[in-house]
Amino acid sequence: MSAEPIANASAEIAARRATPLWQKLIPYLGTVAIFALIFWRIPLAKVAEALSQAPILKFFAIFMPFSLFYFAIDSFCLTWVVRRFNAPMKLRDILPIRASMYILALINTNLGQGGVAYYLHRKAAISFLGALSSILFIALLEIYQLFLFSTLGVIFYTPSSAAQAEIVQVLRIAYIIAWALLAGIIIFFAAARRSDRIRNWVENGRAGTVLATFMKARPLDYLTVLAIKAPSFLASVVAQYYALALYGIAVPFIKLMLFLPLVFLAAALPIAVAHLGTSQAAWLLFFSGNAPDVKILAYSLAAHFTFMICNGLIGLVFLPRATRELTAMRSEPAAA
Repeated sequence: MSAEPIANASAEIAARRATPLWQKLIPYLGTVAIFALIFWRIPLAKVAEALSQAPILKFFAIFMPFSLFYFAIDSFCLTWVVRRFNAPMKLRDILPIRASMYILALINTNLGQGGVAYYLHRKAAISFLGALSSILFIALLEIYQLFLFSTLGVIFYTPSSAAQAEIVQVLRIAYIIAWALLAGIIIFFAAARRSDRIRNWVENGRAGTVLATFMKARPLDYLTVLAIKAPSFLASVVAQYYALALYGIAVPFIKLMLFLPLVFLAAALPIAVAHLGTSQAAWLLFFSGNAPDVKILAYSLAAHFTFMICNGLIGLVFLPRATRELTAMRSEPAAA
C-alpha cells in the first residue's frame, strides 16, 4: 500500500508555514557537531566494536513490548484530549494515524505532530490550529511528566560525587522555576476564563486558535493527562533498566528515574535529527560513571535505534489503513 497520501498530507502541512533554509539546516548541523565532539573524544572504532557486542535480539525482546505499551498509552491520551476539547472521536479512529505518524516522527517530530493535526482536521471537521492546540497541550504535559519523575528522583537520590551533588542542586532550582511556570500557565488561563478582557486579548491575538485547548483546560485536565502518561515513563525506566543489565551495565533504578528524564528532554531539543546526538551526549554526561564511555555510547545508540525501529514497525502495520483513510479524505472537500 502506497504512503503517498501521508506524504501529500505532510507537504500540505509544510506549505502552511514555510521554514527558512537556515532553520532547516540547524538540526543536521547540530547532529554533526555533537557527534564530531563525541567521536573526537571517543574513538569510532571502539564504539563500533562495543556496538557489535550489543544483544540486539534481546533488546528487541524488551523494547517491542514497551513500544506497544507506549503506543497504547499515547493513543489513549490523544483520544481523551480530542474527545475532551475537540470532537467525539473513537480510539479506533486515532490508532492508525497515531501509529503511522511514528514513521514521520523518525525524521522530524514536529512533522509527525502536524500530520496528526491534519488528520484530525480532515476527519472530524476540527480546525487545523484547534487540533494542533490539543497536540501542543499534550506535548507540554509530556515534558512536565519528565519533570515530575525527575523531581521525585532529586528527592530520593543520594549523589555519589561532588559533581553529581552540584547537578542535583542545579536541578532543584530549575525544577522550582519549571513548576512555578506551569502553575503560572494554569493560573493565567483560569483568569482568562473569568475575565472578558483577558479572554478577548488571548482569543483575538495571533496565537488565539493555537491556545484554544489551554483556554478550556481546567487544573483537573492537566492532572488527568499527567496520570494517563505516567505509566509510559515508568515502563520506559523499567525497559532501560533491564536492557542496560543485559549489556552488562548496572545503573540504580532511582538514578535512572532522576537522569533518564533529562536524557529524554535533551533528545527533544530541536537541534538534532531523529533525537540523535543530544541524547547520546546526555547519556555520557549522566551515566559515564556506571560504565566506560565507549560502552555507554554504544548502548545509547543501540537502544535508541531499537526503540525507533520498533515504533516504525508499529507504524508500518497501521500504514495501509491510515493510507486508505487519508486517500478518502483527500477526495472530499476540506472542512472549514
